[in-house]
Amino acid sequence: MVVLAGGLGTRMRSRVAKELQPLAGRPLLSYVLESAEAIGPAQRIVVLSPTKRAAQSLLPPGWQVAWQEQPLGTAHALAQALPLLAPSVRGVLLLFGDHPLLGVADLHRLLTVADERRPAVAVLTAVLDEPAAYGRVRRRDGKVIGVVEAREDTATYTGPVEVVSGATWYDRYWLEDALPRLERSPSGEYYHTWLVELAACTSWPADPAVTVPASPESALGINDRVDLARAEAILRRRIAERLMRSGVAIVDPSTASIDATVEIEPDARIEPFTVISGQSWIGAGSRIGPHAIVRDSQIGPECEVLASVVEGTVLGCRVHVGPYAHLRPGTRVADDVHIGNYAELKNAQVGRATRIGHFSYLGDAEVGERVNIGAGTVTCNFDGVDKHRTVIEDDAFIGSDTMLVAPVRVGRGGRTGAGSVVTRDVLPGKLVVGIPARPIDGRRSRSRPREGA
Repeated sequence: MVVLAGGLGTRMRSRVAKELQPLAGRPLLSYVLESAEAIGPAQRIVVLSPTKRAAQSLLPPGWQVAWQEQPLGTAHALAQALPLLAPSVRGVLLLFGDHPLLGVADLHRLLTVADERRPAVAVLTAVLDEPAAYGRVRRRDGKVIGVVEAREDTATYTGPVEVVSGATWYDRYWLEDALPRLERSPSGEYYHTWLVELAACTSWPADPAVTVPASPESALGINDRVDLARAEAILRRRIAERLMRSGVAIVDPSTASIDATVEIEPDARIEPFTVISGQSWIGAGSRIGPHAIVRDSQIGPECEVLASVVEGTVLGCRVHVGPYAHLRPGTRVADDVHIGNYAELKNAQVGRATRIGHFSYLGDAEVGERVNIGAGTVTCNFDGVDKHRTVIEDDAFIGSDTMLVAPVRVGRGGRTGAGSVVTRDVLPGKLVVGIPARPIDGRRSRSRPREGA
């Protein structure tokens, strides 16, 4: 098997190589490699240009790289792989790194036809209403006689057109003989599609050139960002259908955006206008959205994330978040926690049954179990140079508008009065109030502290 991924991709107009463009949460090339791996080829070769060395990081173990130093077309790229072929290889399956929708079933059918009919060339084709930039299949009396590249085609079409898709199979020995006989096109490139015409003129025991039909989606190659958006829509529709058939409720698949890398358990419910991306996992029975963003996070069973942003976070069971909360990377939340509107957590650990109602910021904080965080509480974790940690132990009560100037600790059962600025540790069970906060007798907790106390 040979995968071509060395083209310039100039129509993408991006600093990122075409094959590395993100598509439903994964690099475009990874879909082609996944399909290639699924059919278990005896040998795996990818052709890259020197400008695409970053693509090597996507290759699974066992892949070999052939380098195309000059961009002289697809046939020239294919020729770079031939010296790497093992002697035992009898057939070469050619795939393209910019055809992410090519299915494993299509490849199996192509290989089956090649095995049964033994042609020189077997081409996966599709019928499109508009041939666009794809090579167009030419026939005479039903037999394939060649393929014309779009830029070389002067014909006018009044109906559907058969075009080449993203896979071609070649007899290895015929290919080695035919490639040196290809001529350059007027554009200065060597087209792999012109091998079909050479095959059609070849004396061969069976039909030298045959086609295998595939769906129009399988033919979709990515040349520019318009093509990329089309592929994205198709992939996300497939993802949504797969999840719904597995037991996930997606209220409006047309507005929910779910990456291919996401896992969602049955009975979870995805509300409209929700984005779930990266390495995210959603537990059974959880409700995400509407208008939620979940990125690289684990959401436990029976949670609710309403109109909030959750990134790099782990939630336990029965956690309620939102609306309009922001949980930032490094946050870990235990079971039965409530995080209300306009709360922000960053690199924070929150214990079981704690309540963070609203308008609070907890950064670089460790919060125990059954803690109440009053509205407007802020952990002042940054002193202008370094970040510092705040610890709030179990059963503490933090009054509204409390400023906790880190590093600082509130002991078990400790309390702060509304508007306190806490600059020193609060001992377990003690109440502190004021600016700066000072301890007072708990029996006088509802009175102003005496002057000088």
